[in-house]
Amino acid sequence: MHAASVIMLSWAMIGAACLFSHQLAGAAAGMLALLVAVVGLPHGAADHRFARPRLEPLVGSAWLPMFLVAYVVVAGVVVCGWIVAPAVTILAFFLASAWHFGAEEPRFAVGPRWLRPAFQFARGGLVIWVPLVAHGAEVGEILGRVTSRGSTLPVGQATAVLTACSWIMLAIAACGWVVQGLAASTRCGWRRRVLLADNLLVASLVALFALASPLVGFLVYFCAWHSARGLRRLRIELGETWAQLAWSLAPLTAAAVALIGLIAWAGFAAGSWNDTLVRATFVGLSAVAIPHLLLHGLAPLLERSCRRRPLEVGSAA
Repeated sequence: MHAASVIMLSWAMIGAACLFSHQLAGAAAGMLALLVAVVGLPHGAADHRFARPRLEPLVGSAWLPMFLVAYVVVAGVVVCGWIVAPAVTILAFFLASAWHFGAEEPRFAVGPRWLRPAFQFARGGLVIWVPLVAHGAEVGEILGRVTSRGSTLPVGQATAVLTACSWIMLAIAACGWVVQGLAASTRCGWRRRVLLADNLLVASLVALFALASPLVGFLVYFCAWHSARGLRRLRIELGETWAQLAWSLAPLTAAAVALIGLIAWAGFAAGSWNDTLVRATFVGLSAVAIPHLLLHGLAPLLERSCRRRPLEVGSAA
């Protein structure tokens, strides 16, 4: 049901982009900021709920200050990175995002096992690879608005590296898409419908990324697909209603919105309100995203440590 909703939303936005491209482009920055605040940032603000069952068994009551200090330090490093090393920050942020998005995508046991990690990475980065190839100049312009004025050359170099990587990743993603389609042809019933629906979702998102503005494509993918699925999984894990989850996430969501506002006011003001909004949203979102990626990347290791800990305590006794 969720995939069907995102497919319909993608084609609605494609139609809007084709028929009302200039009007949509003007409103894209405001839409991005609003939906990231309502859906995207709560996805990151849920990290303390995600971290607690994985950190508390290891460090006890110190889990919260440890978590908050680490989060703030990493976020501060990311913000500084946009100022002092924009090219490295762009490469690290985009590649880490592709890895994280791929890890959070549905996993189907199709294709050779040794190729599945590459398929996941390539698929997760479609929101990056397709705009870089189809809208390279616009992506470069957005990144130029995000970074400082003297960063044109390093930003261009980073974009060139990512574009070259994009062609390789698109070829791998296309192979994965074909392999999954062939696997669907050999299945029947519910399994076949799931695989075909997922392939239709991927095709719809690729069409969206290719035809609509990069900001609009990112908006639909990050908020309507990635963040919504992450919040749903967390709600099920915690056994809470949507209202209970929203209430618990409100304080950190407000703090994240305040962080973006502070970034806009303190060091990333641009020539126009639209540029300032894009710059502050992009930098603020990446400052929240990188610690989020690290936490979810370390989660399997933390979970294994939690499972081993009772055995180690028992053997020591």
